[in-house]
Amino acid sequence: MGKIKDVVSNLVQMLEVRQKETESLVETMHELQSYLNEESKSIIQGGLDRQLTRIRAEAAKITDGRITRCPVVVLVSPEGEVIVRENYSDFWLERIKSQGFSILTLEGFRSFIESLKFEVTQGNYMPAIEFLRANVKFRSPPAYSPAPTVKESEQLGESSTSSEWKPSDFLPAPFPHPPLPRGLFKD
Repeated sequence: MGKIKDVVSNLVQMLEVRQKETESLVETMHELQSYLNEESKSIIQGGLDRQLTRIRAEAAKITDGRITRCPVVVLVSPEGEVIVRENYSDFWLERIKSQGFSILTLEGFRSFIESLKFEVTQGNYMPAIEFLRANVKFRSPPAYSPAPTVKESEQLGESSTSSEWKPSDFLPAPFPHPPLPRGLFKD
């Protein structure tokens, strides 16, 4: 009977230790979740702030610091892409509006950004993420792309030997046809 009490006592102690470890892990997971939520919010809100700054800078470029007869408007496409333009006329605005664009003033755009930031603080990230995704500016690919190495060309199924044709073997062709090889014609 004493051995059973010792085994049960050891088992209870082991379970208490494991319970404390588990509680510690759960607490750590909650802290990590809170940190990740706050970090996500700050990253998204920072992106929204950068969009607002970019739009203000574009508006300042358009007006060039001068007061214009045609105020600047912010156009939001149906896909969420933001464009800054001068307001040319009411007819132009109506035409743009009929194409599904939202037309905002700079102050209205600031309010729109603030409403997205509020949504983020409430835990609704998707509208802000979709807006930011629609306004990502991709960098153009480099103008120069290096020639593939021998290994790359072999992987693409090309032979490692050079071709019989050289650029000087092609004659200029009238637009829109591609150049023709010189070897096709007898001199």
